[in-house]
Order: sequence, then structure tokens, then C-alpha cells
Amino acid sequence: MELTFQRDNLLYSLQVLQGVASGRSTLPILSNVLIQAEDGKIECVATDLEVGIKIRVEGAIQEDGAITVSARKLADIVKELPENETIHFATTANDRVEITCGDGVYRIIGLSDEEFPQLPSVDGELLTIDGDTLRALLRKTEFAASTEDVRYFLNGLYFSFLADRTEVVATDSRWLALAYTDPLKAPGNVDGFILPLKAVKEITRTFADSSAVTISMFENQILFADEHATLTARLVEGDYPKYEKLIPESTTGRTVLSKEDILRAARRVALLSNPKNYSISLDIEAEQITISAKTPELGEAHETVPIQSCTANARIAIDARLLIEIFAHIETELLAIEFTGEFSPVLIKPIGDEAHVCLVMPMRLES
Repeated sequence: MELTFQRDNLLYSLQVLQGVASGRSTLPILSNVLIQAEDGKIECVATDLEVGIKIRVEGAIQEDGAITVSARKLADIVKELPENETIHFATTANDRVEITCGDGVYRIIGLSDEEFPQLPSVDGELLTIDGDTLRALLRKTEFAASTEDVRYFLNGLYFSFLADRTEVVATDSRWLALAYTDPLKAPGNVDGFILPLKAVKEITRTFADSSAVTISMFENQILFADEHATLTARLVEGDYPKYEKLIPESTTGRTVLSKEDILRAARRVALLSNPKNYSISLDIEAEQITISAKTPELGEAHETVPIQSCTANARIAIDARLLIEIFAHIETELLAIEFTGEFSPVLIKPIGDEAHVCLVMPMRLES
């Protein structure tokens, strides 16, 4: 195999693939990237058997072929090469690879492509979604997905295809994030599916600039694609909880205020929250919210934040880490905090973005 690349084109592709290829595995070849040239196109492939990515790379083919090489080592070499330079990539005897750029020559040991796993091909009915819409749905929800292994079915985002809209939701039972868009026709005629969290992160990276992404499904596999790349993932099996039952139909109190004001204040006060539970208190009053924290071993802090409107008073304790993360993912200048009492779920909604709602469960107030 003999190929020629522009350095930046090859580096971009390797950086997209590294998140999959750099994971720990008992199979050494899974830490490699497959580079293959045939039918006039060059593709780089990485997989960990759960998520696989294939991305097309611009380049010239002097001779077809395929080889796998260490994804990390190849990316490290290419990253250090001069920008806007041409890279000559060729295989030699015994699965060796020779990389030439300017006066530099680098030879690394590869592995035959024969042992590299083939990515599953997913055929079936296609769903096309606007790229900005897909990225927004993921961005507004993925932070609330569980990262623990106990309840594996929460380790991802649930796509729910309803008659009037399509919802994407993440929860670990302490908090919840939900975003929705216009109704989409489900691929495979399913009611919903659970997309693993690792795939979510790779989709964001792989399709960062895509104007449209197609989605197809077959059994427990899902495929995302645009004109340059494809990503396949094994769906999470299991029944997602009835998340809609967590969201209260109505609340008795509502306050509206600046997102940046409360985010910054919460970050500062949280510095003196108890590291055992990170609890901070919100005292919601007619003209302000007072955020406070008290830890015997550290000290105490309180700060007031002005509000634009308020319909009821309340005192609520919340895990500062969850609250700050929610505020950080609100994309509007104003937000609303809706509440009923100290033990009821708290809703946080962006003002001007009805298609996004977050929920956090309160903690027991300390005396």
C-alpha cells in the first residue's frame, strides 16, 4: 500500500478515532487503527467491539492495500510533523509502515488487517435528522446519564418516539435532563432505544460539523452516518424506567432569574459545602435567592442573587454538583426554578427554550 496525505487531514481523522481505539482491551489489535485504500477511497477505522467508527480521509492512492497500526503512536507522530506538509505513507515487508515527511522517516510495526474486526453493516429504514438538532439533543441531556454499572440501562440516553414529538432523556434517579424535537419516524419502527453513553460522546466528536445525519437500526445495532463517516454502536438492552412519572405535572412556586448570576454564586458557595454530600441551601424569597453552605470543618458561606419574579417562598437543599451542572447546560440568559416543597422534585427550565427541562431531587435540610 502506498498513500499520500496532507498532514492536517490525516491528523483530524486520527483524533476522531482515538477515543475508540485508546480504550483498554485484551485484544492488542483493538488499540490499532485500520487504514485501507480501495475503490479510489481511503478510510480509517477503529473499534472496541461496542462502538466502531469509519471515516474517509482525503488523500492520493498510489497502491491499494490495508494495514493496522497503533492509533496512539501514529497520531503522536503525525501531530508532531510540520503543519500543511505532505505525508507519504507506505507498507513494507513484515507489516512494517514507513512514514516520510520532509527530511524525516519513521518506521513503525503494524499488524495485518486480517484479524481486525469488521464493522457490522446495518441495513433498513433510514431516519435523517438535522445535525444541529442531533447535537443539541445530546448536549442538553448526556450530562445526567448514569456512569455507574449497577443499573446498566441508565448508562445512556433514551430516545423516545412519540406521536407529537421525539424525546431524548437521561437520568440516574437523582436528576433528569430531557430535550425534545419535532416527531421523527423511528428507524426500525421501534418505540425507543437506549444509546450507550460512550457512543454519545463519539457521535458528538465524529459529526461535529455535519449538516445532516442518517440513522438506521438492525436488531441491537445502530448506525449513524454522513457523507464522510459512519459510526456503529451496540444498543443498551433493557427497559428504560418510566421517566415521565418523575416529572411533576404542576408546581406551586416559580422564580425567574439570570442563569449566569445563580451559576456563579452557586460555584462560589459550593466551595464551602460539606464534601460528604455537597449540600447547599436555596432560600427563595420575594426579591432574592440566598444560597448558603455550612461545614463545621471548613466554615460557611452565603450569597444573595436577585430575581425577576417569584410566586412563593421555599427553602430547599440540593447537591451543589448536580445543580451547577444543570445550570451550566442551560443555554438561555434566563431560567426558571419551579418547586412545591422541600421534598418535591425541583424543575429547572430555560426561558425561551420550551424543548428543554431538567429535574433534580432535593436533599434533607440540615438543622
